Amino acid sequence: MDRGSLSFLDEERPRIVMFCGKGGVGKTTTASATALHFSGMGLRTLLLSTDPTPSLSDILELDVKGDITPVEGVGGLDAVELDYDIVVEMWKKKFGSEVYEVVSSFIPVEEEIIDYVANAPGIDQEFALSYLYDLYREGRYDVVVWDTAPAGGTLSLIKLQDKFYRHLGEAAKLYLRVRTALEILTRGRAKRDPLIIIEDWRRLAEGVLSMLRDRRTTATLVTIPESLGVSQTRRVAEELRGYGIRPSAVVINYVVGDEAASTSEFYRKRREMQMNYIREVEALYGGCMEIVVLPLLPFEVKGLRALREVERLLFQSSHPSKPQQVP
Repeated sequence: MDRGSLSFLDEERPRIVMFCGKGGVGKTTTASATALHFSGMGLRTLLLSTDPTPSLSDILELDVKGDITPVEGVGGLDAVELDYDIVVEMWKKKFGSEVYEVVSSFIPVEEEIIDYVANAPGIDQEFALSYLYDLYREGRYDVVVWDTAPAGGTLSLIKLQDKFYRHLGEAAKLYLRVRTALEILTRGRAKRDPLIIIEDWRRLAEGVLSMLRDRRTTATLVTIPESLGVSQTRRVAEELRGYGIRPSAVVINYVVGDEAASTSEFYRKRREMQMNYIREVEALYGGCMEIVVLPLLPFEVKGLRALREVERLLFQSSHPSKPQQVP
Protein backbone atom coordinates (compact mmCIF):
# COMPACT_ATOMS: atom_id res chain seq x y z
CA MET A 1 0.00 0.00 0.00
CA ASP A 2 1.34 3.41 -1.02
CA ARG A 3 2.16 5.62 1.95
CA GLY A 4 1.29 8.85 0.10
CA SER A 5 2.75 12.30 0.52
CA LEU A 6 1.79 15.93 1.07
CA SER A 7 4.35 16.98 -1.56
CA PHE A 8 1.51 18.03 -3.89
CA LEU A 9 1.25 21.15 -1.70
CA ASP A 10 4.65 22.21 -3.00
CA GLU A 11 3.11 22.71 -6.44
CA GLU A 12 -0.24 24.12 -5.27
CA ARG A 13 1.41 26.83 -3.15
CA PRO A 14 -1.66 27.46 -0.96
CA ARG A 15 -1.97 30.63 1.11
CA ILE A 16 -3.81 28.92 3.98
CA VAL A 17 -3.54 25.28 4.99
CA MET A 18 -6.05 24.22 7.64
CA PHE A 19 -5.40 21.14 9.75
CA CYS A 20 -8.70 19.72 11.00
CA GLY A 21 -9.72 16.72 13.05
CA LYS A 22 -10.84 15.59 16.47
CA GLY A 23 -8.69 16.25 19.51
CA GLY A 24 -5.65 14.06 20.14
CA VAL A 25 -5.05 12.83 16.57
CA GLY A 26 -1.88 14.83 15.95
CA LYS A 27 -3.11 18.03 14.25
CA THR A 28 -0.56 20.27 15.96
CA THR A 29 2.30 17.90 15.15
CA THR A 30 1.45 17.58 11.46
CA ALA A 31 0.74 21.30 11.16
CA SER A 32 4.11 22.13 12.73
CA ALA A 33 5.97 19.74 10.43
CA THR A 34 4.20 21.23 7.42
CA ALA A 35 5.11 24.77 8.47
CA LEU A 36 8.76 23.67 8.77
CA HIS A 37 8.55 22.30 5.24
CA PHE A 38 7.16 25.50 3.74
CA SER A 39 9.74 27.68 5.48
CA GLY A 40 12.44 25.35 4.17
CA MET A 41 11.21 26.12 0.66
CA GLY A 42 11.97 29.78 1.25
CA LEU A 43 8.34 30.77 1.90
CA ARG A 44 7.50 33.26 4.65
CA THR A 45 5.43 31.01 6.89
CA LEU A 46 3.25 31.52 9.94
CA LEU A 47 2.23 28.60 12.13
CA LEU A 48 -1.00 29.58 13.91
CA SER A 49 -2.71 27.50 16.60
CA THR A 50 -6.22 28.36 17.80
CA ASP A 51 -6.82 25.12 19.68
CA PRO A 52 -8.44 26.10 23.03
CA THR A 53 -6.16 23.57 24.77
CA PRO A 54 -2.97 24.43 22.88
CA SER A 55 0.22 22.38 22.77
CA LEU A 56 2.19 24.31 20.14
CA SER A 57 4.61 25.93 22.60
CA ASP A 58 5.32 22.51 24.11
CA ILE A 59 5.95 20.87 20.73
CA LEU A 60 8.20 23.69 19.51
CA GLU A 61 9.87 23.97 22.93
CA LEU A 62 9.43 27.71 22.54
CA ASP A 63 6.98 30.10 24.19
CA VAL A 64 4.79 31.43 21.35
CA LYS A 65 1.72 32.30 23.43
CA GLY A 66 -0.05 35.48 22.39
CA ASP A 67 2.65 37.06 20.25
CA ILE A 68 3.95 36.19 16.81
CA THR A 69 7.43 34.84 17.54
CA PRO A 70 10.29 33.80 15.22
CA VAL A 71 11.11 30.10 15.61
CA GLU A 72 14.75 29.90 16.65
CA GLY A 73 16.97 28.08 14.18
CA VAL A 74 14.38 28.13 11.40
CA GLY A 75 14.60 30.97 8.91
CA GLY A 76 11.33 32.36 7.62
CA LEU A 77 9.10 30.68 10.20
CA ASP A 78 7.04 32.49 12.83
CA ALA A 79 4.57 30.91 15.23
CA VAL A 80 1.79 32.05 17.54
CA GLU A 81 -0.53 30.22 19.91
CA LEU A 82 -3.82 31.85 20.88
CA ASP A 83 -5.35 30.35 24.00
CA TYR A 84 -8.74 31.34 25.42
CA ASP A 85 -7.66 34.08 27.83
CA ILE A 86 -5.38 35.77 25.31
CA VAL A 87 -8.04 35.76 22.61
CA VAL A 88 -10.72 37.19 24.89
CA GLU A 89 -8.50 40.14 25.76
CA MET A 90 -7.67 40.69 22.08
CA TRP A 91 -11.36 40.56 21.21
CA LYS A 92 -12.27 43.14 23.86
CA LYS A 93 -9.57 45.47 22.59
CA LYS A 94 -10.62 45.20 18.94
CA PHE A 95 -14.41 44.80 19.10
CA GLY A 96 -15.46 45.70 22.65
CA SER A 97 -16.28 49.36 21.99
CA GLU A 98 -18.16 48.50 18.81
CA VAL A 99 -20.29 45.91 20.60
CA TYR A 100 -21.10 48.47 23.28
CA GLU A 101 -22.10 51.05 20.65
CA VAL A 102 -24.49 48.63 18.94
CA VAL A 103 -26.00 47.06 22.08
CA SER A 104 -26.44 50.40 23.81
CA SER A 105 -28.33 51.68 20.78
CA PHE A 106 -30.99 49.02 21.44
CA ILE A 107 -31.13 48.89 25.24
CA PRO A 108 -29.79 51.12 28.03
CA VAL A 109 -26.64 49.30 29.22
CA GLU A 110 -23.28 50.24 30.66
CA GLU A 111 -19.86 49.21 29.37
CA GLU A 112 -19.86 46.13 31.62
CA ILE A 113 -21.79 44.50 28.78
CA ILE A 114 -18.43 44.12 26.97
CA ASP A 115 -17.14 41.65 29.57
CA TYR A 116 -20.43 39.74 29.46
CA VAL A 117 -20.33 39.35 25.68
CA ALA A 118 -16.59 38.56 25.69
CA ASN A 119 -17.25 35.42 27.72
CA ALA A 120 -20.01 34.13 25.45
CA PRO A 121 -19.35 30.65 24.00
CA GLY A 122 -17.53 30.77 20.66
CA ILE A 123 -16.22 34.34 20.98
CA ASP A 124 -12.61 33.10 21.20
CA GLN A 125 -12.83 31.10 17.98
CA GLU A 126 -14.84 33.83 16.26
CA PHE A 127 -12.04 36.29 16.98
CA ALA A 128 -9.46 33.76 15.73
CA LEU A 129 -11.06 33.96 12.27
CA SER A 130 -10.83 37.74 12.36
CA TYR A 131 -7.19 37.47 13.43
CA LEU A 132 -6.44 35.10 10.55
CA TYR A 133 -8.28 37.35 8.09
CA ASP A 134 -6.19 40.36 9.10
CA LEU A 135 -3.01 38.37 8.41
CA TYR A 136 -4.46 37.18 5.11
CA ARG A 137 -5.21 40.74 3.96
CA GLU A 138 -1.84 42.10 5.07
CA GLY A 139 0.02 39.63 2.85
CA ARG A 140 2.86 39.48 5.35
CA TYR A 141 3.17 35.71 4.92
CA ASP A 142 3.28 33.52 1.82
CA VAL A 143 1.46 30.77 3.67
CA VAL A 144 -0.35 30.41 7.00
CA VAL A 145 -0.52 26.90 8.45
CA TRP A 146 -3.54 26.86 10.74
CA ASP A 147 -3.85 24.31 13.55
CA THR A 148 -7.60 24.58 14.16
CA ALA A 149 -9.78 23.75 17.14
CA PRO A 150 -11.07 20.16 17.40
CA ALA A 151 -13.50 19.24 14.62
CA GLY A 152 -16.79 20.19 16.28
CA GLY A 153 -15.57 23.65 17.25
CA THR A 154 -14.17 24.45 13.81
CA LEU A 155 -17.33 23.35 11.99
CA SER A 156 -19.59 25.22 14.39
CA LEU A 157 -17.50 28.33 13.90
CA ILE A 158 -17.77 28.23 10.11
CA LYS A 159 -21.51 27.62 10.40
CA LEU A 160 -21.81 30.56 12.81
CA GLN A 161 -19.85 32.79 10.44
CA ASP A 162 -22.20 31.94 7.58
CA LYS A 163 -25.29 32.65 9.69
CA PHE A 164 -23.73 35.80 11.12
CA TYR A 165 -23.16 37.19 7.63
CA ARG A 166 -26.75 36.55 6.55
CA HIS A 167 -28.33 37.79 9.78
CA LEU A 168 -26.39 41.07 9.85
CA GLY A 169 -28.23 42.21 6.75
CA GLU A 170 -31.54 41.58 8.50
CA ALA A 171 -30.28 43.35 11.64
CA ALA A 172 -29.64 46.51 9.64
CA LYS A 173 -33.15 46.40 8.16
CA LEU A 174 -34.69 45.90 11.61
CA TYR A 175 -32.72 48.78 13.06
CA LEU A 176 -33.88 51.10 10.28
CA ARG A 177 -37.53 50.24 10.99
CA VAL A 178 -37.31 51.00 14.71
CA ARG A 179 -34.53 53.58 14.69
CA THR A 180 -36.50 56.56 16.01
CA ALA A 181 -38.00 54.61 18.90
CA LEU A 182 -34.61 53.15 19.86
CA GLU A 183 -32.94 56.56 19.88
CA ILE A 184 -35.60 57.86 22.25
CA LEU A 185 -35.33 54.78 24.48
CA THR A 186 -31.54 54.86 24.72
CA ARG A 187 -31.33 58.67 24.74
CA GLY A 188 -28.73 58.81 22.03
CA ARG A 189 -26.10 56.79 23.92
CA ALA A 190 -24.40 55.57 20.74
CA LYS A 191 -21.52 57.79 19.66
CA ARG A 192 -21.43 56.31 16.18
CA ASP A 193 -24.19 55.20 13.86
CA PRO A 194 -24.82 51.51 14.66
CA LEU A 195 -25.72 50.92 11.02
CA ILE A 196 -22.16 51.74 10.02
CA ILE A 197 -20.78 49.31 12.61
CA ILE A 198 -23.20 46.57 11.57
CA GLU A 199 -22.23 47.04 7.93
CA ASP A 200 -18.53 46.83 8.87
CA TRP A 201 -19.23 43.54 10.66
CA ARG A 202 -21.15 42.24 7.65
CA ARG A 203 -18.24 43.05 5.35
CA LEU A 204 -15.82 41.38 7.76
CA ALA A 205 -17.92 38.21 7.80
CA GLU A 206 -18.15 38.30 4.01
CA GLY A 207 -14.37 38.69 3.76
CA VAL A 208 -13.73 35.80 6.15
CA LEU A 209 -16.04 33.50 4.17
CA SER A 210 -14.36 34.51 0.90
CA MET A 211 -10.96 33.75 2.43
CA LEU A 212 -12.07 30.29 3.54
CA ARG A 213 -13.60 29.54 0.13
CA ASP A 214 -10.65 30.83 -1.87
CA ARG A 215 -9.07 28.24 -4.18
CA ARG A 216 -5.74 28.78 -2.38
CA THR A 217 -7.24 27.74 0.96
CA THR A 218 -7.10 24.01 1.53
CA ALA A 219 -7.80 21.64 4.40
CA THR A 220 -5.86 18.59 5.53
CA LEU A 221 -7.88 16.19 7.66
CA VAL A 222 -5.95 14.40 10.40
CA THR A 223 -7.35 11.20 11.83
CA ILE A 224 -6.48 7.88 13.41
CA PRO A 225 -7.45 4.45 12.03
CA GLU A 226 -10.33 3.83 14.41
CA SER A 227 -14.10 4.01 14.12
CA LEU A 228 -14.62 7.40 15.78
CA GLY A 229 -11.74 9.01 13.90
CA VAL A 230 -12.93 7.82 10.49
CA SER A 231 -16.55 8.76 11.21
CA GLN A 232 -15.56 12.27 12.22
CA THR A 233 -13.31 12.59 9.18
CA ARG A 234 -16.24 11.75 6.92
CA ARG A 235 -18.45 14.31 8.65
CA VAL A 236 -15.81 17.04 8.59
CA ALA A 237 -15.06 16.45 4.89
CA GLU A 238 -18.76 16.68 3.98
CA GLU A 239 -19.36 19.84 6.00
CA LEU A 240 -16.24 21.60 4.75
CA ARG A 241 -17.29 20.94 1.18
CA GLY A 242 -20.78 22.15 2.03
CA TYR A 243 -19.28 25.52 2.98
CA GLY A 244 -17.15 25.64 -0.16
CA ILE A 245 -13.87 24.75 1.60
CA ARG A 246 -11.64 22.30 -0.23
CA PRO A 247 -10.27 19.30 1.69
CA SER A 248 -7.30 17.96 -0.26
CA ALA A 249 -5.63 15.36 1.96
CA VAL A 250 -6.19 12.90 4.79
CA VAL A 251 -3.35 12.09 7.20
CA ILE A 252 -3.84 8.80 9.05
CA ASN A 253 -1.70 8.89 12.16
CA TYR A 254 -0.30 6.37 14.68
CA VAL A 255 -0.34 3.34 12.38
CA VAL A 256 1.32 0.20 13.78
CA GLY A 257 4.03 -1.07 11.42
CA ASP A 258 4.77 -4.58 10.15
CA GLU A 259 7.81 -4.99 12.35
CA ALA A 260 5.94 -4.08 15.52
CA ALA A 261 3.03 -6.34 14.50
CA SER A 262 5.42 -9.29 14.27
CA THR A 263 6.63 -8.83 17.84
CA SER A 264 3.38 -9.40 19.74
CA GLU A 265 -0.18 -10.59 19.38
CA PHE A 266 -1.41 -7.24 20.71
CA TYR A 267 0.26 -5.25 17.95
CA ARG A 268 -0.72 -7.83 15.30
CA LYS A 269 -4.39 -7.50 16.18
CA ARG A 270 -4.16 -3.75 16.45
CA ARG A 271 -2.59 -3.45 12.99
CA GLU A 272 -5.22 -5.77 11.56
CA MET A 273 -7.95 -3.53 12.98
CA GLN A 274 -6.23 -0.38 11.71
CA MET A 275 -5.83 -1.75 8.20
CA ASN A 276 -9.60 -2.18 7.93
CA TYR A 277 -10.11 1.52 8.64
CA ILE A 278 -7.27 2.55 6.32
CA ARG A 279 -8.96 0.63 3.49
CA GLU A 280 -12.24 2.38 4.37
CA VAL A 281 -10.56 5.79 4.09
CA GLU A 282 -9.01 4.77 0.77
CA ALA A 283 -12.39 3.68 -0.56
CA LEU A 284 -13.93 7.00 0.48
CA TYR A 285 -11.23 9.41 -0.66
CA GLY A 286 -8.66 7.55 -2.76
CA GLY A 287 -9.84 9.19 -5.96
CA CYS A 288 -10.21 12.77 -4.72
CA MET A 289 -7.69 13.33 -1.90
CA GLU A 290 -4.10 12.45 -1.14
CA ILE A 291 -3.96 9.85 1.63
CA VAL A 292 -0.87 9.92 3.83
CA VAL A 293 -0.12 7.22 6.39
CA LEU A 294 2.13 8.10 9.33
CA PRO A 295 3.61 5.33 11.50
CA LEU A 296 3.38 5.06 15.24
CA LEU A 297 6.73 6.59 16.16
CA PRO A 298 9.09 5.19 18.82
CA PHE A 299 9.82 8.68 20.18
CA GLU A 300 7.94 11.68 21.52
CA VAL A 301 7.43 14.38 18.88
CA LYS A 302 8.85 17.38 20.68
CA GLY A 303 11.42 19.83 19.41
CA LEU A 304 12.68 20.63 15.93
CA ARG A 305 14.67 17.44 15.47
CA ALA A 306 11.61 15.24 15.99
CA LEU A 307 9.46 17.52 13.83
CA ARG A 308 11.99 17.23 11.00
CA GLU A 309 11.45 13.47 11.01
CA VAL A 310 7.66 13.95 10.80
CA GLU A 311 8.23 16.43 7.96
CA ARG A 312 10.28 13.83 6.10
CA LEU A 313 7.52 11.25 6.47
CA LEU A 314 4.81 13.70 5.39
CA PHE A 315 6.53 15.03 2.30
CA GLN A 316 8.57 12.12 0.98
CA SER A 317 7.64 11.26 -2.59
CA SER A 318 6.65 7.72 -3.38
CA HIS A 319 8.61 6.28 -6.31
CA PRO A 320 6.17 4.79 -8.85
CA SER A 321 8.38 1.78 -9.61
CA LYS A 322 9.08 1.09 -5.93
CA PRO A 323 5.84 1.47 -4.01
CA GLN A 324 6.40 1.98 -0.30
CA GLN A 325 4.45 -0.18 2.06
CA VAL A 326 2.54 1.04 5.06
CA PRO A 327 5.00 0.74 7.96
